[in-house]
Amino acid sequence: MPRLISATYHPNIEVAEFICEDGRHLLRSGGTLPWRINNPGDLTARKVDGVPVPRKAKGYIGFATTRSGRTFLIFPDEGAGREELKANLKRLHGDRTISEAVPVYAPKKENDTEKYIRDLLKTSGIPAGRKIGECSDAELEKIVNSIAEIEGYHANADTRKETWVAVSRINATDGSQPLPGTEIILQRGDREEVVKSDAAGRFPPVIHPADKSTVHVKVMDPKSRKAVTVGAIQGDVGKDFNLLAKFKRWKGVAGSEKINSSTHGQRKPMSYVVQPGDSLWKIAQLYRTSVEAIKEANERRHDRIYPGEVLLIAGSGKTKPDHKPSTAPPAAAAAKPPSSEAPIVPAVPSTRKAVSPPPPPIPSGIRSSDSERSKEGTGKVLALINPVPGRVPWMPIAVAEAKLRQGELELTLQDKINYHVEVDDGLKAMYGNSNAWCAAFVNWCLMQAKYPIENAGFPNRKVAKARAHGFYEVDGPRENSEKTLPKVRNPLFVELERPIYGAIAMVTSKQGHGRHVGFVYAKSGDEDLILLGGNQRNQIRFSVFARELRTPVKVRNKNGKMEIKRGGSSSYLKYFVPISYYEQAKKDIADPGLDEASVVSLNLILGIPPDAAGKKSGSLSEDIS
Repeated sequence: MPRLISATYHPNIEVAEFICEDGRHLLRSGGTLPWRINNPGDLTARKVDGVPVPRKAKGYIGFATTRSGRTFLIFPDEGAGREELKANLKRLHGDRTISEAVPVYAPKKENDTEKYIRDLLKTSGIPAGRKIGECSDAELEKIVNSIAEIEGYHANADTRKETWVAVSRINATDGSQPLPGTEIILQRGDREEVVKSDAAGRFPPVIHPADKSTVHVKVMDPKSRKAVTVGAIQGDVGKDFNLLAKFKRWKGVAGSEKINSSTHGQRKPMSYVVQPGDSLWKIAQLYRTSVEAIKEANERRHDRIYPGEVLLIAGSGKTKPDHKPSTAPPAAAAAKPPSSEAPIVPAVPSTRKAVSPPPPPIPSGIRSSDSERSKEGTGKVLALINPVPGRVPWMPIAVAEAKLRQGELELTLQDKINYHVEVDDGLKAMYGNSNAWCAAFVNWCLMQAKYPIENAGFPNRKVAKARAHGFYEVDGPRENSEKTLPKVRNPLFVELERPIYGAIAMVTSKQGHGRHVGFVYAKSGDEDLILLGGNQRNQIRFSVFARELRTPVKVRNKNGKMEIKRGGSSSYLKYFVPISYYEQAKKDIADPGLDEASVVSLNLILGIPPDAAGKKSGSLSEDIS
């Protein structure tokens, strides 16, 4: 039998879908769930934050989440399922007898534990006082046989059905992200069926009819409210399709042959920017590959990922992808690829330089477009930039640059890249209190992502790029009657009421003036945010800043003396995004993507050790700009 390399489960129709290495699909229906997913022991997957991440289980090729919400392991065949069941029994229950193990293995909330124990002892013939770890291989086989019988692996054998078919898959997307809950109509002959996309934008598999007839795919026209045909599925070879819902287009996905046809060539690697809340399992499910394949393609051993990191998605992972960037922006072209350094505090911070090739180009996030000023000369943008797929596309650039520089101080960093010179803000050096470069770094990242950073025709437009306050206010054009330049809101940026991942955060004084700027990356407790920025302790690094003004308070210590309680903050944060990103930002506010993180762990990724005792990470001693 050809090797099955991945599997998914469709709880709405109770079908397990296996994908074979030669591109064919095997559909298993009927029988019982343990049989459909080759899991004789009904082994479930360990979850972290709602995501299945089995720590020691081996041999599985997918997960099956049932209507009840439980998630089970899917194995390629019965033998693999039995082997993991034996390993599980020895690993977790070796020091227990059957009577002691069953309440843990099959808890009362899901099973009749007492009956389970009686049946297992009776059918296996194992003495009640013998520990599972003391059983011989033959006795362990008997326990596995009995568990499989009790779990119903062999039940309803007359209803089992296995079908090798050509299957096509449809994914709903707006061009930048999946669209859950989207409806389409599948017409087979005179019969029509309405189906919805799941949380990842995927519709149930479309099985090609055995009589070679065509399956017509339709969507409802929002104006006429009539079903309109947007594509057709037919033939002996399955394919992947993207339903570009925003434009009502039907388009095949390039590189889908690896999974859905008999082509044996390797799928072309693609780059994926990790988003807040992602996990390797979620990404593998989205691209219908495996966690191990992603880890192999990116040369890593651990499962930990973090927002802004760029991963290569390269199919089965058997062959290492060919890293050949073409038109990468400067940050991406020079950046190191995702390394094996973990975003958790290691015993010794790694200072090893990466020697592998750089990742492929990072999506720029926008296409350049001319903009005009209004007749009033206020700089109001009349023609906005056309967005291109990608959430906060400047963030992977900022992360890649931070990883490349590894905490290097500004005195030597400016000899390799001078952000003032790069953005042409008029300053020539980064070193020194009068040459703060936090704003230059932010503008440089935006510029690499092809966002405009300078208001053409404005006075002092270059100086504004060197000032943190420049994201909020700039010197506007002066009318003939005015003696001084008026301050106007920077028309290139829009202020947000709440922070979102990737927002430009301006550290603002009590008087309302911007004194520092960086990118919002994560939360640090309930009151602080972690910013990724330049000129934070003269480095590109992660630092903690207060969301709101906090006044130090006097408290009485244990000796009865009054002292000032630390934790006060004389500044607060304002948040901005480029005006052309504003529509997406309004959607991001519903899911701001701000996970809890440790600033120490994040800086260790960059090779930056923890601050010395008593030193505050978010200090602005040299960051005022």
